[in-house]
Amino acid sequence: MSATGRRLLRGVSTNVLVLGVVSFLTDLSSDMIYAVLPLFLVSIGAGGLLIGMIEGAAETPASLLKVASGWFSDRYDRRKPFLLGGYGSSALVKPLLIVATSPWHVLGIRVAERVGKGVRSAPRDALVADSTAPESMGKAFGFHKAMDSAGAVAGVIAALVVLALAASMEELERYRLVFMVAVVPAFVAVAVIFLFVREKGGAPRAARGAFVRDMSKLGREFWALMAVVVTFYVGEISYAFFLLKGQDAGMSDTTVIALYLLYNVVFVLVAIPSGSLSDRLGRVPVILFSFSMFVVTCATMAMADGLVLLMAGFALFGLYKGTSEGVLKAYVVDVIPRDMRGTALGAFHTSVGLVMLPGGIVAGLLWDSVGPWATFAFGACTAVAASVLLFVTGRRRPA
Repeated sequence: MSATGRRLLRGVSTNVLVLGVVSFLTDLSSDMIYAVLPLFLVSIGAGGLLIGMIEGAAETPASLLKVASGWFSDRYDRRKPFLLGGYGSSALVKPLLIVATSPWHVLGIRVAERVGKGVRSAPRDALVADSTAPESMGKAFGFHKAMDSAGAVAGVIAALVVLALAASMEELERYRLVFMVAVVPAFVAVAVIFLFVREKGGAPRAARGAFVRDMSKLGREFWALMAVVVTFYVGEISYAFFLLKGQDAGMSDTTVIALYLLYNVVFVLVAIPSGSLSDRLGRVPVILFSFSMFVVTCATMAMADGLVLLMAGFALFGLYKGTSEGVLKAYVVDVIPRDMRGTALGAFHTSVGLVMLPGGIVAGLLWDSVGPWATFAFGACTAVAASVLLFVTGRRRPA
Protein backbone atom coordinates (compact mmCIF):
# COMPACT_ATOMS: atom_id res chain seq x y z
CA MET A 1 0.00 0.00 0.00
CA SER A 2 1.27 3.49 -0.83
CA ALA A 3 2.18 6.06 1.82
CA THR A 4 -0.92 8.04 0.85
CA GLY A 5 -3.11 4.99 1.32
CA ARG A 6 -1.59 4.19 4.71
CA ARG A 7 -2.10 7.78 5.83
CA LEU A 8 -5.68 7.76 4.58
CA LEU A 9 -6.47 4.55 6.51
CA ARG A 10 -4.56 5.40 9.70
CA GLY A 11 -6.95 4.89 12.60
CA VAL A 12 -9.23 2.55 10.60
CA SER A 13 -9.19 -0.90 12.25
CA THR A 14 -9.34 -4.30 10.56
CA ASN A 15 -12.92 -4.77 11.72
CA VAL A 16 -13.94 -1.44 10.18
CA LEU A 17 -12.16 -2.42 6.95
CA VAL A 18 -14.14 -5.69 6.83
CA LEU A 19 -17.40 -3.90 7.58
CA GLY A 20 -16.50 -1.52 4.77
CA VAL A 21 -16.18 -4.48 2.38
CA VAL A 22 -19.56 -5.77 3.56
CA SER A 23 -21.16 -2.38 2.91
CA PHE A 24 -19.44 -2.17 -0.50
CA LEU A 25 -20.91 -5.50 -1.57
CA THR A 26 -24.35 -4.74 -0.13
CA ASP A 27 -24.55 -1.37 -1.83
CA LEU A 28 -23.25 -2.85 -5.07
CA SER A 29 -26.32 -5.06 -4.90
CA SER A 30 -28.77 -2.44 -3.60
CA ASP A 31 -27.75 0.36 -5.95
CA MET A 32 -27.99 -1.84 -8.99
CA ILE A 33 -31.63 -2.10 -7.90
CA TYR A 34 -32.10 1.51 -6.78
CA ALA A 35 -30.67 2.87 -10.03
CA VAL A 36 -33.59 1.44 -11.99
CA LEU A 37 -36.31 0.97 -9.35
CA PRO A 38 -38.07 4.37 -9.80
CA LEU A 39 -38.01 3.82 -13.57
CA PHE A 40 -39.36 0.29 -13.07
CA LEU A 41 -42.14 1.64 -10.84
CA VAL A 42 -43.16 4.23 -13.44
CA SER A 43 -43.23 1.45 -16.05
CA ILE A 44 -45.69 -0.57 -13.97
CA GLY A 45 -47.99 2.37 -13.24
CA ALA A 46 -46.70 4.25 -10.17
CA GLY A 47 -46.87 8.07 -9.89
CA GLY A 48 -44.99 10.53 -7.71
CA LEU A 49 -47.27 10.12 -4.68
CA LEU A 50 -47.09 6.32 -4.74
CA ILE A 51 -43.30 6.36 -5.16
CA GLY A 52 -43.02 8.74 -2.21
CA MET A 53 -45.25 6.45 -0.13
CA ILE A 54 -43.19 3.39 -1.07
CA GLU A 55 -39.92 5.10 -0.12
CA GLY A 56 -41.35 6.34 3.18
CA ALA A 57 -43.32 3.22 4.08
CA ALA A 58 -40.32 0.99 3.36
CA GLU A 59 -38.39 2.72 6.14
CA THR A 60 -41.08 3.15 8.78
CA PRO A 61 -41.66 -0.45 10.02
CA ALA A 62 -37.93 -1.15 9.88
CA SER A 63 -37.23 1.99 11.90
CA LEU A 64 -38.99 0.57 14.94
CA LEU A 65 -36.58 -2.37 14.83
CA LYS A 66 -33.46 -0.19 14.71
CA VAL A 67 -33.71 1.11 18.25
CA ALA A 68 -34.78 -2.32 19.55
CA SER A 69 -31.91 -4.16 17.85
CA GLY A 70 -29.45 -1.54 19.07
CA TRP A 71 -30.73 -1.87 22.63
CA PHE A 72 -30.57 -5.68 22.58
CA SER A 73 -27.04 -5.57 21.13
CA ASP A 74 -26.02 -3.37 24.08
CA ARG A 75 -27.86 -5.54 26.59
CA TYR A 76 -26.11 -8.75 25.46
CA ASP A 77 -22.89 -7.05 24.29
CA ARG A 78 -23.13 -8.81 20.91
CA ARG A 79 -23.26 -7.24 17.44
CA LYS A 80 -22.45 -10.02 14.94
CA PRO A 81 -25.70 -12.06 15.24
CA PHE A 82 -27.69 -8.94 14.35
CA LEU A 83 -25.45 -8.32 11.32
CA LEU A 84 -25.90 -11.88 10.07
CA GLY A 85 -29.66 -11.81 10.59
CA GLY A 86 -30.12 -8.36 9.07
CA TYR A 87 -27.93 -8.70 6.00
CA GLY A 88 -29.09 -12.29 5.48
CA SER A 89 -32.82 -11.50 5.53
CA SER A 90 -32.37 -8.57 3.12
CA ALA A 91 -30.48 -10.81 0.71
CA LEU A 92 -33.24 -13.44 0.82
CA VAL A 93 -36.06 -11.09 -0.25
CA LYS A 94 -34.26 -9.25 -3.07
CA PRO A 95 -34.90 -12.03 -5.63
CA LEU A 96 -38.66 -11.39 -5.27
CA LEU A 97 -38.28 -8.15 -7.26
CA ILE A 98 -37.60 -10.28 -10.32
CA VAL A 99 -41.22 -11.46 -10.32
CA ALA A 100 -42.94 -8.26 -9.06
CA THR A 101 -45.76 -7.04 -11.35
CA SER A 102 -47.33 -4.12 -9.44
CA PRO A 103 -46.20 -1.19 -7.25
CA TRP A 104 -47.83 -2.93 -4.28
CA HIS A 105 -45.60 -5.96 -4.77
CA VAL A 106 -42.60 -3.63 -4.73
CA LEU A 107 -43.88 -1.97 -1.56
CA GLY A 108 -44.09 -5.31 0.24
CA ILE A 109 -40.63 -6.37 -0.93
CA ARG A 110 -39.09 -3.00 0.02
CA VAL A 111 -40.64 -3.20 3.50
CA ALA A 112 -39.30 -6.74 4.00
CA GLU A 113 -35.84 -5.78 2.72
CA ARG A 114 -35.73 -2.72 4.98
CA VAL A 115 -36.66 -4.87 7.98
CA GLY A 116 -33.28 -6.52 7.50
CA LYS A 117 -31.66 -3.10 7.52
CA GLY A 118 -33.60 -2.31 10.68
CA VAL A 119 -32.08 -5.32 12.41
CA ARG A 120 -28.48 -4.63 11.36
CA SER A 121 -27.97 -0.86 11.18
CA ALA A 122 -27.51 0.15 14.82
CA PRO A 123 -25.45 -2.92 15.86
CA ARG A 124 -23.21 -2.44 12.80
CA ASP A 125 -22.61 1.23 13.56
CA ALA A 126 -22.01 0.38 17.21
CA LEU A 127 -19.41 -2.19 16.11
CA VAL A 128 -17.69 0.48 14.01
CA ALA A 129 -17.54 2.68 17.13
CA ASP A 130 -16.44 -0.25 19.37
CA SER A 131 -13.57 -0.95 16.96
CA THR A 132 -12.30 2.66 16.75
CA ALA A 133 -10.33 5.03 18.98
CA PRO A 134 -12.21 8.25 19.91
CA GLU A 135 -9.78 10.52 18.04
CA SER A 136 -10.47 8.64 14.77
CA MET A 137 -14.25 8.25 15.10
CA GLY A 138 -15.15 10.69 12.32
CA LYS A 139 -12.65 9.12 9.94
CA ALA A 140 -13.90 5.59 10.70
CA PHE A 141 -17.52 6.49 10.01
CA GLY A 142 -16.41 8.48 6.96
CA PHE A 143 -14.47 5.48 5.66
CA HIS A 144 -17.48 3.22 6.19
CA LYS A 145 -19.78 5.62 4.32
CA ALA A 146 -17.17 5.99 1.55
CA MET A 147 -17.09 2.21 1.07
CA ASP A 148 -20.88 2.24 1.14
CA SER A 149 -20.98 4.75 -1.69
CA ALA A 150 -18.11 3.13 -3.58
CA GLY A 151 -20.35 0.07 -3.71
CA ALA A 152 -23.14 2.32 -4.95
CA VAL A 153 -20.84 3.63 -7.72
CA ALA A 154 -20.00 0.06 -8.73
CA GLY A 155 -23.69 -0.86 -8.56
CA VAL A 156 -24.75 1.97 -10.85
CA ILE A 157 -21.99 1.10 -13.34
CA ALA A 158 -23.03 -2.55 -13.21
CA ALA A 159 -26.67 -1.57 -13.84
CA LEU A 160 -25.62 0.50 -16.85
CA VAL A 161 -23.57 -2.41 -18.22
CA VAL A 162 -26.45 -4.86 -17.79
CA LEU A 163 -28.90 -2.46 -19.45
CA ALA A 164 -26.48 -1.92 -22.34
CA LEU A 165 -25.91 -5.65 -22.85
CA ALA A 166 -29.67 -6.23 -22.74
CA ALA A 167 -30.51 -3.37 -25.13
CA SER A 168 -32.50 -5.66 -27.41
CA MET A 169 -34.81 -6.82 -24.61
CA GLU A 170 -38.11 -5.19 -23.63
CA GLU A 171 -37.84 -2.41 -21.04
CA LEU A 172 -39.37 -4.31 -18.12
CA GLU A 173 -37.30 -7.42 -18.84
CA ARG A 174 -34.11 -5.35 -18.83
CA TYR A 175 -34.98 -4.05 -15.36
CA ARG A 176 -35.71 -7.58 -14.16
CA LEU A 177 -32.33 -8.75 -15.44
CA VAL A 178 -30.66 -6.02 -13.36
CA PHE A 179 -32.52 -7.31 -10.28
CA MET A 180 -31.37 -10.85 -11.03
CA VAL A 181 -27.67 -9.96 -11.24
CA ALA A 182 -27.92 -7.76 -8.13
CA VAL A 183 -28.75 -10.75 -5.91
CA VAL A 184 -25.22 -12.24 -6.14
CA PRO A 185 -23.14 -9.66 -4.19
CA ALA A 186 -25.80 -9.51 -1.45
CA PHE A 187 -25.15 -13.15 -0.57
CA VAL A 188 -21.36 -12.72 -0.82
CA ALA A 189 -21.62 -9.94 1.78
CA VAL A 190 -23.31 -12.32 4.23
CA ALA A 191 -20.46 -14.83 3.75
CA VAL A 192 -17.87 -12.11 4.50
CA ILE A 193 -19.63 -11.28 7.78
CA PHE A 194 -19.72 -14.92 8.83
CA LEU A 195 -16.05 -15.50 8.04
CA PHE A 196 -14.27 -12.28 8.97
CA VAL A 197 -16.21 -9.95 11.29
CA ARG A 198 -15.07 -10.13 14.94
CA GLU A 199 -16.95 -9.10 18.06
CA LYS A 200 -15.48 -6.28 20.14
CA GLY A 201 -17.27 -6.88 23.44
CA GLY A 202 -16.12 -5.92 26.89
CA ALA A 203 -17.54 -2.41 27.16
CA PRO A 204 -17.96 -1.37 30.82
CA ARG A 205 -21.71 -1.76 31.08
CA ALA A 206 -23.93 -0.10 33.59
CA ALA A 207 -26.70 -2.20 35.11
CA ARG A 208 -29.32 -2.59 32.42
CA GLY A 209 -32.86 -1.64 33.19
CA ALA A 210 -36.09 -1.51 31.27
CA PHE A 211 -36.01 -0.19 27.73
CA VAL A 212 -37.76 3.12 28.53
CA ARG A 213 -35.49 3.77 31.51
CA ASP A 214 -32.40 3.12 29.40
CA MET A 215 -33.65 5.52 26.72
CA SER A 216 -34.00 8.24 29.35
CA LYS A 217 -30.31 7.82 30.21
CA LEU A 218 -29.19 9.01 26.79
CA GLY A 219 -29.19 12.60 28.03
CA ARG A 220 -30.29 16.07 27.00
CA GLU A 221 -27.50 16.62 24.45
CA PHE A 222 -28.47 13.46 22.59
CA TRP A 223 -32.16 14.39 22.45
CA ALA A 224 -31.32 17.93 21.31
CA LEU A 225 -29.42 16.35 18.43
CA MET A 226 -32.40 14.12 17.65
CA ALA A 227 -34.62 17.22 17.42
CA VAL A 228 -32.24 18.54 14.76
CA VAL A 229 -32.24 15.18 12.97
CA VAL A 230 -36.03 14.91 12.87
CA THR A 231 -36.42 18.51 11.67
CA PHE A 232 -33.97 17.96 8.84
CA TYR A 233 -34.94 14.47 7.69
CA VAL A 234 -38.68 15.12 7.45
CA GLY A 235 -37.79 17.16 4.36
CA GLU A 236 -34.71 15.24 3.16
CA ILE A 237 -35.82 14.30 -0.33
CA SER A 238 -35.45 10.70 -1.47
CA TYR A 239 -33.00 9.96 -4.26
CA ALA A 240 -36.01 8.67 -6.23
CA PHE A 241 -37.27 12.23 -6.76
CA PHE A 242 -33.87 13.24 -8.11
CA LEU A 243 -34.09 10.45 -10.68
CA LEU A 244 -37.66 11.42 -11.54
CA LYS A 245 -36.56 15.04 -11.98
CA GLY A 246 -34.00 13.90 -14.54
CA GLN A 247 -36.65 11.91 -16.37
CA ASP A 248 -39.07 14.87 -16.13
CA ALA A 249 -36.43 17.09 -17.75
CA GLY A 250 -36.33 14.78 -20.78
CA MET A 251 -33.18 12.77 -20.00
CA SER A 252 -32.88 9.19 -21.21
CA ASP A 253 -32.75 6.30 -18.72
CA THR A 254 -29.01 5.96 -19.32
CA THR A 255 -28.42 9.65 -18.63
CA VAL A 256 -30.52 9.55 -15.46
CA ILE A 257 -28.54 6.57 -14.15
CA ALA A 258 -25.27 8.30 -15.08
CA LEU A 259 -26.37 11.31 -13.01
CA TYR A 260 -26.98 8.97 -10.08
CA LEU A 261 -23.46 7.65 -10.63
CA LEU A 262 -22.11 11.22 -10.45
CA TYR A 263 -23.85 11.69 -7.09
CA ASN A 264 -22.22 8.57 -5.68
CA VAL A 265 -18.75 9.43 -6.99
CA VAL A 266 -18.85 12.80 -5.23
CA PHE A 267 -20.09 11.09 -2.06
CA VAL A 268 -17.08 8.72 -2.09
CA LEU A 269 -14.61 11.55 -2.66
CA VAL A 270 -15.75 13.70 0.27
CA ALA A 271 -16.83 11.17 2.94
CA ILE A 272 -13.41 10.35 4.47
CA PRO A 273 -11.98 13.92 4.34
CA SER A 274 -15.14 15.36 5.91
CA GLY A 275 -15.04 12.76 8.69
CA SER A 276 -11.39 13.55 9.40
CA LEU A 277 -12.15 17.27 9.33
CA SER A 278 -14.89 16.78 11.91
CA ASP A 279 -12.38 14.97 14.15
CA ARG A 280 -10.25 18.14 14.13
CA LEU A 281 -12.79 20.98 13.97
CA GLY A 282 -15.81 19.38 15.66
CA ARG A 283 -18.98 17.93 14.21
CA VAL A 284 -21.22 21.01 14.19
CA PRO A 285 -19.31 23.14 11.62
CA VAL A 286 -19.17 20.22 9.16
CA ILE A 287 -22.86 19.38 9.62
CA LEU A 288 -23.88 23.03 9.20
CA PHE A 289 -21.89 23.14 5.96
CA SER A 290 -23.63 19.93 4.85
CA PHE A 291 -27.10 21.28 5.57
CA SER A 292 -26.29 24.47 3.66
CA MET A 293 -25.23 22.35 0.69
CA PHE A 294 -28.58 20.60 0.79
CA VAL A 295 -30.34 23.97 0.55
CA VAL A 296 -28.22 24.83 -2.50
CA THR A 297 -28.94 21.36 -3.93
CA CYS A 298 -32.69 21.89 -3.62
CA ALA A 299 -32.51 25.32 -5.24
CA THR A 300 -30.46 23.93 -8.12
CA MET A 301 -32.79 20.97 -8.70
CA ALA A 302 -35.87 23.17 -8.53
CA MET A 303 -34.49 25.26 -11.42
CA ALA A 304 -32.94 22.40 -13.39
CA ASP A 305 -34.33 22.09 -16.91
CA GLY A 306 -31.30 20.69 -18.72
CA LEU A 307 -28.24 18.54 -18.31
CA VAL A 308 -25.87 21.18 -16.89
CA LEU A 309 -28.05 22.11 -13.91
CA LEU A 310 -28.96 18.47 -13.35
CA MET A 311 -25.26 17.57 -13.18
CA ALA A 312 -24.69 20.40 -10.70
CA GLY A 313 -27.68 19.29 -8.61
CA PHE A 314 -26.63 15.64 -8.43
CA ALA A 315 -23.02 16.60 -7.61
CA LEU A 316 -24.21 18.91 -4.83
CA PHE A 317 -26.46 16.13 -3.53
CA GLY A 318 -23.37 13.91 -3.26
CA LEU A 319 -21.46 16.69 -1.50
CA TYR A 320 -24.26 17.09 1.05
CA LYS A 321 -24.59 13.35 1.66
CA GLY A 322 -20.86 12.73 1.92
CA THR A 323 -20.37 15.48 4.49
CA SER A 324 -23.36 14.58 6.67
CA GLU A 325 -24.09 10.90 7.17
CA GLY A 326 -20.86 9.65 8.76
CA VAL A 327 -20.37 12.87 10.74
CA LEU A 328 -23.87 12.71 12.23
CA LYS A 329 -23.23 9.17 13.46
CA ALA A 330 -19.88 10.20 14.95
CA TYR A 331 -21.68 13.07 16.71
CA VAL A 332 -24.14 10.59 18.23
CA VAL A 333 -21.22 8.52 19.56
CA ASP A 334 -19.63 11.66 21.02
CA VAL A 335 -22.58 12.53 23.23
CA ILE A 336 -23.55 9.15 24.76
CA PRO A 337 -21.93 6.62 27.14
CA ARG A 338 -19.89 3.84 25.52
CA ASP A 339 -22.15 1.07 26.82
CA MET A 340 -25.21 2.63 25.15
CA ARG A 341 -23.88 3.05 21.62
CA GLY A 342 -26.22 0.49 20.09
CA THR A 343 -29.23 2.02 21.82
CA ALA A 344 -28.33 5.57 20.82
CA LEU A 345 -27.48 4.74 17.21
CA GLY A 346 -30.70 2.73 17.01
CA ALA A 347 -32.67 5.74 18.28
CA PHE A 348 -30.91 7.87 15.66
CA HIS A 349 -31.85 5.49 12.83
CA THR A 350 -35.39 5.17 14.17
CA SER A 351 -35.83 8.95 14.36
CA VAL A 352 -34.75 9.26 10.72
CA GLY A 353 -36.92 6.40 9.51
CA LEU A 354 -40.11 7.42 11.31
CA VAL A 355 -40.22 10.85 9.66
CA MET A 356 -39.52 9.47 6.19
CA LEU A 357 -43.09 8.22 5.65
CA PRO A 358 -44.85 11.54 6.35
CA GLY A 359 -42.01 13.38 4.63
CA GLY A 360 -42.23 11.12 1.58
CA ILE A 361 -46.01 11.55 1.38
CA VAL A 362 -45.71 15.36 1.58
CA ALA A 363 -42.96 15.35 -1.05
CA GLY A 364 -45.05 13.14 -3.35
CA LEU A 365 -48.20 15.23 -2.90
CA LEU A 366 -46.29 18.42 -3.68
CA TRP A 367 -44.73 16.76 -6.73
CA ASP A 368 -48.08 15.64 -8.15
CA SER A 369 -50.27 18.62 -7.18
CA VAL A 370 -47.92 21.63 -7.39
CA GLY A 371 -44.80 20.53 -9.24
CA PRO A 372 -41.26 19.28 -8.66
CA TRP A 373 -40.07 22.74 -7.57
CA ALA A 374 -42.41 22.59 -4.54
CA THR A 375 -40.92 19.28 -3.38
CA PHE A 376 -37.42 20.75 -3.44
CA ALA A 377 -38.61 23.97 -1.75
CA PHE A 378 -40.03 21.85 1.08
CA GLY A 379 -36.65 20.18 1.54
CA ALA A 380 -34.80 23.51 1.58
CA CYS A 381 -37.13 24.94 4.24
CA THR A 382 -36.66 22.04 6.65
CA ALA A 383 -32.87 22.19 6.14
CA VAL A 384 -32.82 25.88 7.08
CA ALA A 385 -34.90 25.19 10.21
CA ALA A 386 -32.61 22.32 11.24
CA SER A 387 -29.52 24.48 10.70
CA VAL A 388 -30.86 27.17 13.02
CA LEU A 389 -31.69 24.56 15.67
CA LEU A 390 -28.25 22.95 15.41
CA PHE A 391 -26.49 26.34 15.61
CA VAL A 392 -28.36 27.12 18.83
CA THR A 393 -28.01 23.72 20.55
CA GLY A 394 -24.92 22.06 19.07
CA ARG A 395 -21.47 21.42 20.50
CA ARG A 396 -18.87 23.94 19.40
CA ARG A 397 -15.70 21.89 19.98
CA PRO A 398 -14.45 18.41 19.06
CA ALA A 399 -15.29 15.76 21.65
